[in-house]
Amino acid sequence: MSAESHADVSDPSAVESERGSSAPLRLGPRQFRLAWIVAGLFVFGSIGLMRLMGPRGTLLFSNVVLVASAAGAAVALGLLAHRSEPPDALGWGLTAVGTGLFATGEFAWMCYELWLSGVPFPGVPDLFYLADYLFLGAGLLVLAASQHRLGSILRITLDGFLVAAALLAISWQFVLAPILAHGAAGGATLWLSAAYPSLDIVLAAVAFVVAVHARGSRRVPITLFAAGNLVWAFADSAFAYLSITGGYIYSEFDVIWLAGNLIVALAALHPSAATPPPEVDRRRYAFRETVAPYVPFLLAMTVTGYAASTGALDPIGLALGALVLLALVARQTYVFFDAAALSRRLERNEETLSRRNEELLLLNRIVRHDIRNDMAVVLGWGEELNDRLDDEDERAMLERMLGTTRHTIELTETLQAFTELWDDDGDHGAEPVSLEATLAETLERRREAYADAEFVVDGSIPTAPVSAGPLLSTVFRNLLNNAVQHNDATEPRVVVTADTGPEMATVRIADNGPGVPPDRRDALFGRGEKGLESEGSGVGLYLVDTLVSQYGGDVWIESSEPGGAAVVVELQRYRE
Repeated sequence: MSAESHADVSDPSAVESERGSSAPLRLGPRQFRLAWIVAGLFVFGSIGLMRLMGPRGTLLFSNVVLVASAAGAAVALGLLAHRSEPPDALGWGLTAVGTGLFATGEFAWMCYELWLSGVPFPGVPDLFYLADYLFLGAGLLVLAASQHRLGSILRITLDGFLVAAALLAISWQFVLAPILAHGAAGGATLWLSAAYPSLDIVLAAVAFVVAVHARGSRRVPITLFAAGNLVWAFADSAFAYLSITGGYIYSEFDVIWLAGNLIVALAALHPSAATPPPEVDRRRYAFRETVAPYVPFLLAMTVTGYAASTGALDPIGLALGALVLLALVARQTYVFFDAAALSRRLERNEETLSRRNEELLLLNRIVRHDIRNDMAVVLGWGEELNDRLDDEDERAMLERMLGTTRHTIELTETLQAFTELWDDDGDHGAEPVSLEATLAETLERRREAYADAEFVVDGSIPTAPVSAGPLLSTVFRNLLNNAVQHNDATEPRVVVTADTGPEMATVRIADNGPGVPPDRRDALFGRGEKGLESEGSGVGLYLVDTLVSQYGGDVWIESSEPGGAAVVVELQRYRE
């Protein structure tokens, strides 16, 4: 598989970028940032124009910009639905219909306001306004369902109930109670004025929870869309309160609706808006998912406590405060039991993994023991046969066979080192290891194993201990083996140099072989996403990199003076 196709499969945002790169009204990152600046300047410019215009000009301007911005947001959401995949396409499509109904209500309001001498309340615009709640809420629920497994639906529901109860307690003190207390208004006007804040609470709670639980690159556009809904909810609640208590008058107040429209439009134009939800385990709690519902809870408790301290807390407000506390208890109870269930699952998984590891370690020991014994027999008979052959070609063929046999035995030693690495319960604490003794012993054994190769120590080996472990000799054995086994020189020569500094000790193992191209040096250690599947990597060098990293050191490859490769191992000096 090519790099391009691999990126397409693993990165949903790359897929969405390719699908929507030529889509209309889809902005790139730079264009999106510029759109934010333009939208902010337009909002502040609208405030300035409304202050400069007379009443008739303010009335006309506010109506036109509200209708145009709401219609633009509906179109942007519709185009987002067109380029999204199911079920997100349905969710964004429902929000587009809801926003379109809101724009239609704004248009009807403008007609009444400009040409029919006043807007009736209740009236035709309210039919569109009330219908848009249904579609916006349904669209948000579809978006929530598309990014969550069924196992987390109950948690999301409890979060939504807590947020809704908290917002209801806050709204009661500032909006609902004053509206219901103003009984002079007619019955329909009174109850419709109360219906707007109530529906706003439901919509705001759904938007809040959907935004909090969104993950991946789509979290930003969904959060923006939820923020636009919260701005609408605030503006609608304030409008309902002003309509029933003091009358609604066009002013800079309309800029709040304008800001909500623009935020929703920008959410639909976000570069990652059509990105499919990432494949993640929804049973795992993200930090914001755990903490975010506490924000409206604390605000509700603050408002209720303040009302109680001033003597303004009525029985309904007290009951709503108690409801918020009960909602919190219900949510925390679920979180507690869910965490307990997750803990039990982790314990079962840990037991299963431990059992599987024991079985694999046992199988490793058995297979390694049998392979090593068989190869030892082959090596013994091969060396015996080598002494009886007179033909040079036959002796060369047999020597290649014996070299392969020795390499197989060395692989079993490497596997033994891996087994010891896994079988010590992850305890890799640093301990003082004599660099001089370890290198000297390893070099002596390699000279015996490779009699035709020359191993030279340039200078002396420092006596200072290094911070390592008992498998440090495995590191040097594998590096010395590689320096000979992959050496194409007639007389393989390996030069070992060691030096110490104030903090680190460095060992350099250079050979006169063919060398390693710079672009393949990391792959030899099995580094990167493919690990041991990287081209040219071997289990020995992978083990070297793993051990040196655990010791807090580093290892890399560079060119040697004779033109071959030089492996440099850097280890920390041991400190008490």
